Amino acid sequence: MTIRRKNFWFLYFLMLFLELIVAAIILERFGFDFYQGGDSPGYMTIARNFIEHGIFSFDNATPYTPTNFRTPGYPLFLALIYLIFYSFLPAMFFGALIAAFAAPLIYLIAGEIFSEKTAFTAGILSAIEPLGLFLGVSILTEGVFTPVLLFSVYCFVKYLKTSNQRNLWGASALLGGATLIRPIMFYFWPVAILFIIYKERFDWRSVIRKAGVFVAIFFLILSPWMIRNKISINSWQIAGMQGYVIFVDHYGAVLRYLGEAGPLSDVQNRAVAIVGQDRILTPQGSDELFDAALIGIKDHKLAYLNIYSKSMISFFIANGYKSLFIDILGIPAKSPFIPFELFLRFDFASILKTLNNMDFAGFLIYWGSKFFWVAIFMSFLSAFIYLLVNKNYGDILPIVIFIAIVIFYFALITGPTAIGGGRTKSPINGLLFVFAAFGLAKFFSLIKRKLT
Repeated sequence: MTIRRKNFWFLYFLMLFLELIVAAIILERFGFDFYQGGDSPGYMTIARNFIEHGIFSFDNATPYTPTNFRTPGYPLFLALIYLIFYSFLPAMFFGALIAAFAAPLIYLIAGEIFSEKTAFTAGILSAIEPLGLFLGVSILTEGVFTPVLLFSVYCFVKYLKTSNQRNLWGASALLGGATLIRPIMFYFWPVAILFIIYKERFDWRSVIRKAGVFVAIFFLILSPWMIRNKISINSWQIAGMQGYVIFVDHYGAVLRYLGEAGPLSDVQNRAVAIVGQDRILTPQGSDELFDAALIGIKDHKLAYLNIYSKSMISFFIANGYKSLFIDILGIPAKSPFIPFELFLRFDFASILKTLNNMDFAGFLIYWGSKFFWVAIFMSFLSAFIYLLVNKNYGDILPIVIFIAIVIFYFALITGPTAIGGGRTKSPINGLLFVFAAFGLAKFFSLIKRKLT
């Protein structure tokens, strides 16, 4: 067995082992009832309805109205588990089996451009990253979505490196699969086309053929779901949550920034008041919320731009470790809740005042996690700039730029939804580690040269 294969499986089983430890702690402390909050019940309801009633619906009783609010990838994964076991508990284990591929995939991606040591370091960081371990055993999309996305990135990187079109077709199919799990990737295919144009050296016949097949495969993967949506609910939308997200997360952030709305539930109640409870999850309700949000955002352009620019900073340091370590894993520490609005306003004085009551352990968890991700972000940024300006890395520069664009794509698409939490960033944490590992290697190499 080659060292590369050994490292691949070492990273896989390391991440899987740590995930199962996290799962055991959750089940011992809370039982499976832990997953009766947040987005998890909605996914389980859809899966149960699909198996028991043959309908993709959020409803808990007749008439089981069809919905496209969620994309089908993850609910169908849960449905298969429910069909076999008549329980969602095994989804924690099977989700972990899939999610654990994230670390070795990061290792493979980094290995295509950097040294074996740097690639292994990036893989180790991905394997032990706390939020990734938690999401890997959660009833949420990220555990399944992340390795599918990373596999797509790996295939595209291989195409950029070798020109092998089979890798390009694989990247497209996996990108379609990732989109069916989380619709955030729906707008990425034009970015891929730009890189195809570059890779084919503007040979327009080759560009048209390869880009055309890439797009065709992508939409072929999506087409059964989109056709179903048109037939069932008279909408071609890939996901009916767009309007809801724009209103609640984006326009809601503006309202809370201006002090015109309170907690998240307040903004959600406003959305219900506009379209009605029975239409909140429908395509028509989504369109109405989207229009209402755009009007509100246009009325407060400067506030929205202010929030959006701040969200770019918050995206890269968001982590969710405080809640994970203290509330979920039960580490005895005291760290008070910080209102979302304070982050929106960058009200550091109020944030510091809120944190006055934390104990030493809470201080280490809260500020330690912030410091860690600031260091990772600065390492990523420094490494990226270094690679751009250093002519020695010209051969891998297209791959470096592509991976960086994947990272920034997430930051731009999530926008204000990234403020205050790390879940939206978690799928690309490993890609940040790729750059950070290279940056740290260069830093320590510089220190070593200075000392010798």
